[in-house]
Amino acid sequence: MDHRAVLGGILLATSVLACSSSESAAEAPLTIAYITHSKCNRFHDLGRAGAAQAQSELSTTSARPVNVMILDPECPELTDDGKPLDPDDACYLARPQMDVLQEVIDMKVDAISVDVFSGECENGLINKAVDAGIKVVTYGGDAPDSKRHTYYGMDNKAAAAFLMDALATINGKTGKIAYQTMMDEDGDGGYTPTPAGTFIDRLAGFSEALKKYPDMKNVVNLPCVCCDYADPFCASTANAALDGDPEITGFFFSYSKLLGEPDLEANAPLLTARAKEKTIHSVAFDTLPEYMDRMRAGYVDVLLGQKLFGWGYDTVMLAYDLATTDRQVSAFTDAGWYVVCPNNLEEFERNTQAMDYRTPLSKCSLLP
Repeated sequence: MDHRAVLGGILLATSVLACSSSESAAEAPLTIAYITHSKCNRFHDLGRAGAAQAQSELSTTSARPVNVMILDPECPELTDDGKPLDPDDACYLARPQMDVLQEVIDMKVDAISVDVFSGECENGLINKAVDAGIKVVTYGGDAPDSKRHTYYGMDNKAAAAFLMDALATINGKTGKIAYQTMMDEDGDGGYTPTPAGTFIDRLAGFSEALKKYPDMKNVVNLPCVCCDYADPFCASTANAALDGDPEITGFFFSYSKLLGEPDLEANAPLLTARAKEKTIHSVAFDTLPEYMDRMRAGYVDVLLGQKLFGWGYDTVMLAYDLATTDRQVSAFTDAGWYVVCPNNLEEFERNTQAMDYRTPLSKCSLLP
């Protein structure tokens, strides 16, 4: 398999900026590589827009020309049943992004912003970049054991605890709940939780918060597999759980792919019917545009949104500052989160359409 990355992403180049033409010609542009998870990842549309907006603003404020390369690694090739072509390669799925990282290191870019596919597989490359003088910001996915300068993202443990508290509030602090998270097939027809730090932290936050509610019980951990949104696996799994235990009154979607799958009413009829009856409530991570319609239909009560626009805008600005001013940053840059409920849904949609999140959302009316 040819994993060669094609640097065919959007190259956003500024022309002469705040300096004179002679100064601009004499000084090489500062180059920032903004690398997404992969072309297959649905979460990066807003991030790309944010990176482009950062580029636009830097083009009018920077004293030095700036190039922002928006790069999407290829999707890893899989077998017909969704398995790696080389099952013995522990880093197979991360190879396309690893190739992009190697290419931008070879290009001697000034800074990298990357949604790390696999920290374990990419630690060496990130360390190589830092050792070469390249500033590295991670977002979305992290490589905490690497030398990266900062991770920009949500505190997933705290966010999951917040969501668990929200579900408890909505459900009157009682009842059976089901927890659905990203899992990987184990090859024997079973599923094991993904080792990604994001979902480990979310499970920890959920579990700790649940202990505060003795009359609530998590009765099942359900698998949801990445990343084919045409496959209703996650919806079917949740529906089967309700069929097996009608006493479930709440769902916690740590991985919310179910909300983006097609024909939810057909593939999860029990879940959607009971949600409309208000005999079951759900909370979920993330705020993709199609999730708004699922909230409008009554299928989810609270969405906790990552700062997806900030994945691009804020991390490019961070990378620029690190490369030009040696800005001091902590290992974790807390992005915070959005709380979207039916009462502020339209506000959030307006902000998204305008690509402007400076106006705070109204407080969620479902929560204290």
